[in-house]
This record gives sequence, C-alpha cells and structure tokens, in this order.
Amino acid sequence: MALQISLTADIIDINDNISYIHSSKDPLSSDVVFIKRQKSVWIYDVGACKEAATEIEHIFKKKYVVLSHFHPDHVWNLICTSNTELFVSENTRKYLKKGTVFESPMIIPAEGKDPEIRVFEIPSSHAKGCLALQCGDYLFLGDATYAHEKFGKRFYNEQNLRELIVALQKSSCQFVGLSHSRSFIHKREDIIKMLTAIYESREKGKSEIPVDNFYYQDVLLDGEFEESE
Repeated sequence: MALQISLTADIIDINDNISYIHSSKDPLSSDVVFIKRQKSVWIYDVGACKEAATEIEHIFKKKYVVLSHFHPDHVWNLICTSNTELFVSENTRKYLKKGTVFESPMIIPAEGKDPEIRVFEIPSSHAKGCLALQCGDYLFLGDATYAHEKFGKRFYNEQNLRELIVALQKSSCQFVGLSHSRSFIHKREDIIKMLTAIYESREKGKSEIPVDNFYYQDVLLDGEFEESE
C-alpha cells in the first residue's frame, strides 16, 4: 500500500481506486473509506475526526456516503459535511432521521475504469442493520465483526455470528476491512477462522457467546491467524 499526503490527512492507498483514513482513539473515529470513480467518490463511513471531515469537504466531485451503522464514531462528521447523497439501513435511518433507505443489495455497475460497488446488509451482533460495501476484492464491514455490549458485558448472538460466517464464506472478496483494527485490511480466510473460533466457544443451549474484550480480535489476528501472511 502506498502512502500519499492529501491536503488534510495521511491517506493510505489500497489500489488505484480505493483509499482510506485510519481510525483513531482520541477522538474515537472509524476508518473512512474513499472509492474514486470518474464522476463521483463513494465514501464508506464518515468518521468523527477533524481530518476526515476536512478531507470529505475537499472532494468536489459528486459524493455518495454509505454508513455502516448509526454509532457516533462512524457518523458524527455528517454534521459538518455537505453536498452528499446518503445511503443508510432502515435501522440507521430511525436513529439519524436522514438518508435514503435502499433495498439490499444495491449495485453500482462497473463502467470503463470505474469499479463495481455493491452495498448490502450483513448479519452482525454489534448493531442491527449493519451495511457492508464491496469493491472488487475488498469487502468493508465497519464494526460488523464486533460483539454487542450491554450492561458492561460483551457477547455475540449465536445466530447472527453463524450467519455472518456463512456470508463471508460465500463472499467473492479476498480481503476484509475491519474498522478500528490495527491493520484494517485482513485476509478473508483469517477473519473466517477468527469468527469460527469464537463461534466454537459457544455453550450448548445458549444463544449468547460471551467475550472479554471489545478489541480482542486484534490479539487473535496478530497471533495464529496472521502467521501465514
């Protein structure tokens, strides 16, 4: 991945069409993905940091924004961005009171050098109505692989996790982008192994799979599942 310097932030290039601004912890902000097309730019999540907001404002092509879900670290910069067309899930629309709810999947076909973009709902324990975006070999999931937190406890819903694993097994992508993950881009097969390991820790007859650490997937990915890279 080549590093280029933009007007406002360090932008990491994945390929000729896709780049991103990495997530941050202070302020808590998601990764923000940019997909360049000849007449437009598609943006997956807008984050909550000043650098991402300014970068989005400096895009003068037609802007389309897809929000993975409604949590503030993924949507906060909507208050300071303009001239964008916004796509959200039905559940995110309930929280934000804005955006176009689309019928999943939404497919923006390839045209010339412009890559195909696919947006669809993805099963998740983290939040209802999570949206994934696929462009070529890359599938961006936002926080869809994370656990749900309630009353200080973190857990996966057994059915949602199983359906997420199946969806990834059926996917044509080679790589997956996980927001807040140190490396951001991972091999799809490693993510499937990681989630399968979590799923196999379930107890018979229980619909919830408890976990200790919201970010502990980095511990797994930095260990046995990335040794083959």
